[in-house]
Amino acid sequence: MPALVRDATRIWELNLHWPLFSQCCVWDPKSRKVDVWECVRAHNATPGTEPPNSHYWRYVTRR
Repeated sequence: MPALVRDATRIWELNLHWPLFSQCCVWDPKSRKVDVWECVRAHNATPGTEPPNSHYWRYVTRR
């Protein structure tokens, strides 16, 4: 079953706790669109845990 993308998806930020199945978005300057990612492992955001790190995130879609 595909993931539901919410209208108010949060941008990825450092020093936040990302619970399992939460979503974040990251601006892609090349496509000028936003990539949406879903958390696959609850964690506190530190450098190196941002999308597209597949240990923590799963790509959902582009908006």
